[in-house]
Amino acid sequence: MITALLIFVITYALISVRGNRKLKIGRTGAALLGAAATIIFSVVSPMMAVDSINYNVILLLLGMMALVAGLEYCGLFEIISDWLMSRYHAGPKLLGVIMCLNALLAALVLNDAVVLLFTPIIIRCSASLKADPVPYLVGTMISANIGSVATAIGNPQNAYIVSESGISFIQFLVNQLPVALVCLPVAYFMLLIFFRKRLAATVVTDLDDEEHIAVDKTRLGILAGVALLAFIGFAVSGPLGIMICVPALIAGAIAVAVILSKDVKRGKWVLHRIDWSILLFFVGLFVLMKGVQASGLLGNIADIVPGFGSGESPTLMATAGFSAIVSNLVSNVPAVMLLSGMIPQTDAFWYTLAASSTLAGNATLLGSACNIIVAEKAAAKGIKIDFWKFMAIGIPITVVTIVLELIVHSIIL
Repeated sequence: MITALLIFVITYALISVRGNRKLKIGRTGAALLGAAATIIFSVVSPMMAVDSINYNVILLLLGMMALVAGLEYCGLFEIISDWLMSRYHAGPKLLGVIMCLNALLAALVLNDAVVLLFTPIIIRCSASLKADPVPYLVGTMISANIGSVATAIGNPQNAYIVSESGISFIQFLVNQLPVALVCLPVAYFMLLIFFRKRLAATVVTDLDDEEHIAVDKTRLGILAGVALLAFIGFAVSGPLGIMICVPALIAGAIAVAVILSKDVKRGKWVLHRIDWSILLFFVGLFVLMKGVQASGLLGNIADIVPGFGSGESPTLMATAGFSAIVSNLVSNVPAVMLLSGMIPQTDAFWYTLAASSTLAGNATLLGSACNIIVAEKAAAKGIKIDFWKFMAIGIPITVVTIVLELIVHSIIL
């Protein structure tokens, strides 16, 4: 018990200070070290560690990353960039369009992959339109997090919850899409108030140095069809008893084949487009959580949290609040893995945990991987997104959207 506690505390401390550049270890390294320690100190056996890994989640993420790489290679994001610059001027309307596009794409594919590719588009558009990029970059973070609430493939924690709970893709969509639809316009209007002066400002920058990708309409059409079929596959995977990772893997494999059919030397490029650190981060967390479960530590943690102790039954409000706090301490993915064993195993609590942990990612720059990706790519171009100023708008948006989520779920569940 003491060994498991020490491993757990040290690992989560390392994950929570991932923004400290003085530490050479990242959150993936921390998770893998924690997993290794769990095995070395016999908290779990090697066989238990292997069995603890949820391969359904890992393969789902892998397939979606490969599909997004294919869409990028065929020029989808280049088309979006050109369309935005040709139809819109800087201002509230452009912010709204960007947030809607991000939310939609984040619901259809993995949100981390979407912002990874969409951030250069925002920087390029801002430079061309002589606009301050910060409001649009912040809007990208907020909307990607909110949009990803809607589907089981929107973010890693949703994929984990669907896999663990047995909730079907359609069930998840029906109960979570209304939350995203209600929260997105509210967040948009809050951002308009916060950035009213910066949206009207003219800023001259020289940031449009991103690699321009030639659009391949034929291959893009093929992959658009593949993406649609994959989405249909997700919808019918539950009733057919098929693992949700299967449509993603098929779509990802076709995307890779489409890329290599044009340029066989692009194999290395594809490998670089897969975020292996996220996949390994999950592997480490699965093993670490198995150690927490096997040691009995989870029950002791629950006992010290009001509403989560032995003989107590947490409310949906307590679950939402606690998950929001933990998500900003250790990020939403490990928070969900931790709390999944502490809540009643009913659909209402699974939906609340999924939505609140994701919406909580908007509170701080370190609250979700989306935020970190956007902030780091912006910083590489000399664009600073201030940590405290982000919190000034992020926390109010988080509080308001989580309250709205509870209201929506109280009506539809």
